[in-house]
Amino acid sequence: MDKLMNRSWVMKIIALLLAFMLYLSVNLDDGASSSNKILNRSSSANTGVETLTDVPVQVSYNEKNRIVRGVPDTVIMTLEGPKNILAQTKLQKDYQAYIDLDNLSLGQHRVKVQYRNISDNLNVVVKPDIVNVTIEERDSKQFSVEASYDKNKVKNGYEAGEATVSPRAVTVTGASSQLNQVAYVKAIIDLDNASKTVTKQATVVALDKNLNKLNVTVQPETVNVTIPVRNISKKVPIDVIQEGTPGDGVNITKLEPKTDTVKIIGPSDSLEKIDKIDNIPVDVTGITKSKDIKVNVPVPDGIDSVSPKQITVHVEVDKQGDEKDAEETDASAAETKSFKNLPVSLTGQSSKYTYELLSPTSVDADVKGPKSDLDKLTKSGISLSANVGNLSAGEHTVPIIINSPDSVTSTLSTKQAKVRVTAKKQSGTNDEQTDDKETSGSTSDKETKPDTGTGSGTNPGTGNSGDSADKPSEETDTPEDNTDTPTDSTETGDDSSNQSDENSTPVDGQTDNTSGN
Repeated sequence: MDKLMNRSWVMKIIALLLAFMLYLSVNLDDGASSSNKILNRSSSANTGVETLTDVPVQVSYNEKNRIVRGVPDTVIMTLEGPKNILAQTKLQKDYQAYIDLDNLSLGQHRVKVQYRNISDNLNVVVKPDIVNVTIEERDSKQFSVEASYDKNKVKNGYEAGEATVSPRAVTVTGASSQLNQVAYVKAIIDLDNASKTVTKQATVVALDKNLNKLNVTVQPETVNVTIPVRNISKKVPIDVIQEGTPGDGVNITKLEPKTDTVKIIGPSDSLEKIDKIDNIPVDVTGITKSKDIKVNVPVPDGIDSVSPKQITVHVEVDKQGDEKDAEETDASAAETKSFKNLPVSLTGQSSKYTYELLSPTSVDADVKGPKSDLDKLTKSGISLSANVGNLSAGEHTVPIIINSPDSVTSTLSTKQAKVRVTAKKQSGTNDEQTDDKETSGSTSDKETKPDTGTGSGTNPGTGNSGDSADKPSEETDTPEDNTDTPTDSTETGDDSSNQSDENSTPVDGQTDNTSGN
């Protein structure tokens, strides 16, 4: 054997065999690696990932006797595996996420979120996969329901009374710890500017002492709530007294309010104590001639507001001796100047209506006064207006008011204007639309005769004095109305709209001049 091994050709054959075996070994490893790569590429091409969001979590426990808190409503499930299985799972939608609490005791637990109806060929990841839950005994208690509402939300001039609730008590069910936190059980109502009794169904909620809503169930879920709403206004007479000292040689002979009553608004107990507003001061300091003076109406103690807030008082004076003779001499020496086609404007318009001046659009005026004053007076120094502040829909006749210097008096060729008032079309509640229809005929179009044919800014007429209808009108119910509208002295549940010669007085900013001075 040794001789054989010593021969060179034998060694060459062995070396050749070893080289061939090494070659085969390397090629086989490369082939296997290539084959695995090909298989892996094929596997990756057929694999996919699907993310399922908002998967509901089902909980298994004794619902009759126990309450469970801490379970999420939904979880996210991510599936990975063959695309055909993913597509089938997503299409069938019979997969579920669940938590099994049947065998757990009362108290806190960390439990795993499980899944079912998903192929074993898919890898599943659930988020969150572990949740903290609390298991408590289910309990029920009865609570009285309290109506919750803001009394200040009623219409101005009205008052909300005590609410009645039916049924009065409800059953609240939940975990014992939650029931122990119940401080209030309320039925919440919105009065929404109410002017009459409100009856509504309201949802019942259980609240803790910090008014946070508790996670409990209430039976019944809704109750009927009735809240009485009543009018809290009252009409009372007024009286005025003189304040201050008139000019030298002038005596005050009469203080006459053009409004006999005002409406007071406030709590019922305060209204019962007030039968009259008297001693309203009228400042006559330095007055030298008869004139109209606007006076603020004081708000009595305990009362919220009065309407109107301001009245007009006619002050009549009597001059003595030389001053009276001088005035008569000046009056006899007065001259007259005529102005043609003076335009008539409308004042006091409301955004709810459109206004059209039917006739006349212009008026002639004869102005009488001292020559020196007439020489200075131009057309721009005289203005004519018609106050439409208290008019409802329809056609009306209103006095024409002239605004001119105090030293002159004026006579108009036409003393009244005809106006058409049209309600604007707008979206609103049925109650508002009904109110518009009711008030559209509440104002009489009957023309009234003026008090005097002449005047320098004074009220030339009584302004729809024929309108004495008892028909209620919501348009004049607003307590903030500043017009001097006389009202009936009797108390009523509904506000009536009565127009008076106060409606024909100028609005704030216009000059009231006295006729014949």
